[in-house]
Formats: sequence, C-alpha cells, structure tokens
Amino acid sequence: MQTIGERLEEARKRKGISLREAAEATKIRSDFLSNIEQNQFDFDLPDIYKRGFIGNYARYLKLNADTVLTDYASQRLSNSRLGKKAGSEWFGKMEVKTSGSAEEGTAEDTAPPSLGRISTRNDESGREGSADTAADTTNETTFYFKVGLLFVGTLSLVFILFILVKSILGGAGDPGTEASNSVSSTTFDRTALPTLATNPESQQTSAAKDPITLEATGSVYLVAKQRDNQLELFRGTLGAGESKTLERSGVVDIVFTAGENFTVETKGGRIRPSVSGEAQITVD
Repeated sequence: MQTIGERLEEARKRKGISLREAAEATKIRSDFLSNIEQNQFDFDLPDIYKRGFIGNYARYLKLNADTVLTDYASQRLSNSRLGKKAGSEWFGKMEVKTSGSAEEGTAEDTAPPSLGRISTRNDESGREGSADTAADTTNETTFYFKVGLLFVGTLSLVFILFILVKSILGGAGDPGTEASNSVSSTTFDRTALPTLATNPESQQTSAAKDPITLEATGSVYLVAKQRDNQLELFRGTLGAGESKTLERSGVVDIVFTAGENFTVETKGGRIRPSVSGEAQITVD
C-alpha cells in the first residue's frame, strides 16, 4: 500500500512538475515538500502547519485533500501507539536489569543519561521550531508592511497627479484662483514688451468711456486693468470664437498668455499683438 508521501510524489511526477515549481506555486518551502514526499513528518513545525501544508499540496496536485488528511491522522495515531508500546517495553527491561543489583539500580535511578539526552534533544528541537515559527511570522509581517507602503505610495502619487492635472486644466473652471496664480507668478518686463496704441483719433477720446472688445481665435488667458485706478475689468480664459466687451475709461493694460490667439477691437480699429506667448499690451 502506498504511503502518503509516495502518492503525492507520484501525482507530482505524473503532472511533470518539479519540486521547485511546486514550492513556488504552493508557497511551501521545498525542503518541507521533500520531507512530505519521503513520508517524514518530523520536521520542526506545529501539527496544524503540517496538516495545512499536506492539504494544500494535495489540492495543488488535484488529489482529495480530505482523504489524504484522514490517512495522515491515522498514520500519526498509529505511530503514537507504537511509540507508547515501545516505551513501555523499554521501561520494563529497565526494571528487570535493576532487579539484579541494588547499587546499579540506585545509580540508574539517580542519573539516567539516556533519558537526559533525549530530553535535551527535544528541548533543542522545540527551541529551533519556535525560532523558525518566529522567523516566518517576522517575514510575513515585513511582507505586509511593504505591501502597505506600496499601496500608500501609489495613492499619494495618484493624488499628486490629480492635483497637477487639475491645476493645469482647471483655469476655465476657477480662473480666480489657479489661473490668477499662474499669471501673478510670471514677471513681465514692461520695457521689453511691445506697447501698441490706437490711432490719434482714439487718443483724443481716451478720457471718455470707450468700450473695447477682446476676441479670441484660440485659447488664451487674459487680465485687463484700467491703469489710472487699477480697476480689474476682466480676468479669465477665452476659447476660440469667444469674445468679451469691456466698458473702460482711460488707458487699459492687458496681460495675456498667448498673443497669437486674440485681438482687441476698438473704435479706432483692430489691434493684434505683435508677439506670441506671454506678454502685455496697452490700449489707449
């Protein structure tokens, strides 16, 4: 009759799976799988781990895990009974030997070296098993900690990207905040920027109210202010085909982000900035 280990090994070889591949797939160390296939279940782990390894390995090999675990329990119970029987016979022999001489019996009762060595070995194996279990627990905790850090880092990156995209594309939705910051952070040199003026006729009527119309041929962000009192007439983004008529009194300074995408319509004619990109013009 095949043992549990022989059945598992035969099923693995029948599927053409190496021991290393099985260990990677089941997340069980290869030395544990090797001991299981050799029907050696005395490696230093609690019995609940052994049962879990055997059940997972059987399911991985498409075997009936319940049947395999039942056979394992029967084998373990049988080994336990055999061990108790052998122990009782051994102690019986010890009693026969000690009956021959009182002095030998006294020496054996006071300091049995064989029992002392067995107890020490069991203590050492127990300590090694506890150390392995503690190491496995530490590794598992470290793994989950790294996964948590990765998850938090990913969320932070997504949040930062969202804020950046919103700050870039959100000018039309909230021009009073983000677009204002964009324009105010740019330093314009008025002496280096072109200043265009209307014809002499428009200069004569500059003191009176003279509406101007901002017409956009493409997306452009504009800020228009009256020079004399710094009254802000308009601040916002105009899309292609959009226009904005402003009632003004006096000279108007217009700051823009794309000079090639807009014109200014006045009574004196149409003014088009002579530069592209960010600059400023003055309409008298």
